[in-house]
Amino acid sequence: MQQQVAGMDSVLLRFCRLLIQENEMRRNSIISALTVLLFVLSLGALADQSYRLGANDVIRVTVYGHADLSTVARVAENGGVTIPIIGEVSLGGLTGREAELKIQSLLKEQKIVKSPQVTLIVDKYESQRVSVLGEVKKPGVYPITRGSSLMDLISEAGGLGEEAGEVAIVTRKDEGAGRGRVIDLVSLLEGSAVTPEPTVADGDRIFVPRMERFYIYGQVNKPGAYRLERGMTVMQALSVASGLTDKGTERGIKVRRKSGDGTEQEFSAQLTQRIQANDVIYVNESIF
Repeated sequence: MQQQVAGMDSVLLRFCRLLIQENEMRRNSIISALTVLLFVLSLGALADQSYRLGANDVIRVTVYGHADLSTVARVAENGGVTIPIIGEVSLGGLTGREAELKIQSLLKEQKIVKSPQVTLIVDKYESQRVSVLGEVKKPGVYPITRGSSLMDLISEAGGLGEEAGEVAIVTRKDEGAGRGRVIDLVSLLEGSAVTPEPTVADGDRIFVPRMERFYIYGQVNKPGAYRLERGMTVMQALSVASGLTDKGTERGIKVRRKSGDGTEQEFSAQLTQRIQANDVIYVNESIF
């Protein structure tokens, strides 16, 4: 009997040890997760310190240890923000850090909190806007939020239109015409982009040009204008136009192409030759 009791004590002891170890592991996991979360939040707060608040920005104000004083509010046109108990505080034009210090000072002056610790994070940068133009479903001016990317803004504009090309041109407000960055939308959508998806900034203009086309005429079944796919050859262009008519011939196919200076040249093309945007392909009639 004593041996059985001793055995049960041993089992209970091992079980208790396992519970302690499991709780210790959980506690460490929770501490690690909280550490990461605080680090991420601190990065967000630091990112806001150089930004000056403007009308329609949405901010999140947190007063440590005083949940009743914390709030999410929109900056009014006059720069004012309503803070619980304090009332309206003018924060327009201030950086995040300056706004934090101002709220802290008011809390102390009005003897609401003895030693306040205030954190301010911008949830929506709606005083900053970007133009999205060209072949999107809803062209217009859109507000940006923290970390807004190119595809985020195109999505806000309803996505790409049916006539959209494969690139987007992003121009900064301080850049002149023709100096925009050309972004490959296809590689972004496929996840094969070499460079990371660019973020956008206040005053950027995103322009999605119309898709590039080529033209094919003569002895093909469906002459007309067609979308130019990447790496398209003359043979593929014939296929898109539903092939040759009974009178058509693959010999002597002509291509008319404009050069950079606007002059036009015409040359004979092989079936394997790649075509370019705005090329005009003409298929001759067979002499036999």
